[in-house]
Amino acid sequence: MVDAALAELLAERRHLEEVAAWLAGPGDVVDEAYRAWYALGAAERAAVVSPTEWLTRAVGRCCLHRLAAPPRPAPADDFARRFRAACAGQSTPALGALLADDVTAWFDGGGKLRTADRPVRGRAEVTRAVLALLAPRPGTRVDEHSVNGGTGLVVRVDDLVAAIVVWQARDRVLTDLWLVLNPAKLRGWTVVTNAHAVLS
Repeated sequence: MVDAALAELLAERRHLEEVAAWLAGPGDVVDEAYRAWYALGAAERAAVVSPTEWLTRAVGRCCLHRLAAPPRPAPADDFARRFRAACAGQSTPALGALLADDVTAWFDGGGKLRTADRPVRGRAEVTRAVLALLAPRPGTRVDEHSVNGGTGLVVRVDDLVAAIVVWQARDRVLTDLWLVLNPAKLRGWTVVTNAHAVLS
């Protein structure tokens, strides 16, 4: 049964996506919350006073459940090993060899860090920006991790998760890079990875 205007339904989904982002949850938790909603019987759904509140709680539960699980070791990924080694050695040729000519990198600082506020394009510019950002410093560590079902890198500065790097590949080169730097999105990663380190 449709009981809300299209604009309200779209606003509801945007709200849920914002909640998921604030909790550093993966993008598919919103879909998972909707699946839980439709798994209810018609009578159960009809008895819910505020579907938006119900869905918000469902998104929160999904995020917390996933954050409570220890990070899984990353599957073998040659890109991850070579990317990490290139940054550690500050090797322009080594990193450049991993990137497509027209590679694009997005730096998501959320307006909370001084970083690129628009996509960086092209092998030379992306290589320069990434090597500058991930330059080795005391207390900085780069580890391979499973990120949203794929392989990525988690960058820590002291005990703080300061960045997550993920990518898309085609024809044996990286075509797109996403560097998540927004502290609000990384807060949950810091808590969970530090707890996992203590328990390991």
